[in-house]
Amino acid sequence: MSLSAGQRAGLVVGAYASSPTAQGWDPAVESGYLAGLAEVAGIRGLELPWLEALHPHDEPWLLAALPCRWQVVLTSVGYTVAAVARDPRHGLASEDDRGRRAAVANAAAMLAGVRRLNDSAGDAAVIAVELQASPGPHPRSSAGAAALAASLTEIGAWDWEGAAVLLEHCDALVPGQAHAKGFLPLGDEIAAIRMSGADVGIAVNWGRSAIELRSSSLVLEHVQEARDAGVLRGLMFSGVADRPSAYGEAWADAHLPFSPHPGAADAAAYAEPASMLTVPLARSALAEAGELLYSGIKFAWRPADASVEGRVEMIRRSVGLLTAASA
Repeated sequence: MSLSAGQRAGLVVGAYASSPTAQGWDPAVESGYLAGLAEVAGIRGLELPWLEALHPHDEPWLLAALPCRWQVVLTSVGYTVAAVARDPRHGLASEDDRGRRAAVANAAAMLAGVRRLNDSAGDAAVIAVELQASPGPHPRSSAGAAALAASLTEIGAWDWEGAAVLLEHCDALVPGQAHAKGFLPLGDEIAAIRMSGADVGIAVNWGRSAIELRSSSLVLEHVQEARDAGVLRGLMFSGVADRPSAYGEAWADAHLPFSPHPGAADAAAYAEPASMLTVPLARSALAEAGELLYSGIKFAWRPADASVEGRVEMIRRSVGLLTAASA
């Protein structure tokens, strides 16, 4: 897979999904987790969650703890899901002006966070921000894409200090089908980008596309659609199961790791048998995607009381598998 100008080799890891402190903040434990990840070959940087700050508990701690060589992708998905739960009118694609303006204001707060992180790193550490096209489409209107375009026109005009502005495609609202996020369809997101005239791209999350399409093989259609539109910039791998598992109910957006890969050492020890995400499927998606700004993994890990060492080892093996798949 070729690298664009200025891209560093390696993968972006959404390590917060498997953090040992997800259920209770402990800076000493999290420091050990980051130290372990810093020793993993092939990690380019982290996908960090934006929750109205760069860290949900201690932003100064995060700025001091991040290895200076790591690059960052900042995603607002956690904020967006919580905001829509509080107010279904919230979002960049909202036809309600107050809800749309609130989402734009959050993007402005993210921009301030990008600047704080870059200032702390002494470099343009943030390579991308991932925004989401919430809320879901109104059943009696098709104006969501136009509302999203208006938001992107404004946001795309800001100085993001070199960070790419991306829409992270989440599973779209499909009539008669239970959803995890239920936001805009990929076609509407692409149409909004074109209408906006802004330099905005798309990031595809493998698991969320599988949830929407109820298929592992059809995820390639989303990759191809975004690629053919000339907007595909990021590809993150996150697994999903079509049956209940230790990670939750069927089709939950629970970030399952790879399914066991034949031939890998201890194939089942750091994998999830219920996961639909296989290494060959990841290889196919990367081949279809072509040149990207970044790719990576976002995997959770069970049991909830798993050791820091076990979590780091799962990520190490997963990074190794995906690195080999992309070669």
